[in-house]
Amino acid sequence: MAVETAARTALFPTFAGLFHYGELLRTLLRREIRVRYKGSALGLVWSLLYPLVMMGVYTLVFSVLWKTARDIPHYPLFVLTGLAAWGFFQYAVQLGAASLIFHADLIKKVWFPRELVPAAVVLAQTTTAAVMLAVLVPVDLIVIPETARTMVLTIPFFMGLICLALGFAWILSVANVYFRDVEHLLGVLFLPWFFLTPILYGLDQLPARTQHPWLIDLLRYGNPVTPYVEGLRAVLLEGNVPGATLLAYIFLVGPVLALIGLWVVQRYEDSIAVEL
Repeated sequence: MAVETAARTALFPTFAGLFHYGELLRTLLRREIRVRYKGSALGLVWSLLYPLVMMGVYTLVFSVLWKTARDIPHYPLFVLTGLAAWGFFQYAVQLGAASLIFHADLIKKVWFPRELVPAAVVLAQTTTAAVMLAVLVPVDLIVIPETARTMVLTIPFFMGLICLALGFAWILSVANVYFRDVEHLLGVLFLPWFFLTPILYGLDQLPARTQHPWLIDLLRYGNPVTPYVEGLRAVLLEGNVPGATLLAYIFLVGPVLALIGLWVVQRYEDSIAVEL
């Protein structure tokens, strides 16, 4: 079913394309998953093996050798939770930003809502996160039983993170069509972005929290990934519900960015095929 052009060039974004072309979205999603694990004997196991190895390395370096993480309880689970959120976000945004160019042949041959391509790429990355959470959640319940009462919040928190990744992927995929350096710039930015996100450390454990509290606030709320990492840790490792400010951030920033990203794709979709 076609989506009217007039409706898609309106002031506000429309979700009609995502619903009316649901079968196409599922087809693109299945294709992304098949391509990712094509020829792999272990398949999804690789998605779990890499973060587990990195968790072991980071635990050895920061908790055993340098002992800088001694104040963080259950440090291996602390790192693995951060890696689950960060790994999903990084791959979703990087691959999503390149998705329109990667599918240029398809886009130039037939018209369909362009937002489906980055959306399929982002949603395909949820398989990796699902595998990690499938391991992380039972372990948390065994090691930290009190998290059972807050564990259910993992789902809406992660949905907010998916919205955040979708927003970035939609915006950057369009930008990458017009400025091909965007994809390469992301490759450079993600390394410092990783270290500025509290994956290996907690913001409340940093010495600067007393001398420069404004810097901690900047790192917490100026980095859009940080509230989601801290929110997931709160419900998965601490058995606590985050404060009102963090909750508002989690449930507002991701969805709002997704709406902005969807509007950007629909605003420029008529010229995307021409630029490609």
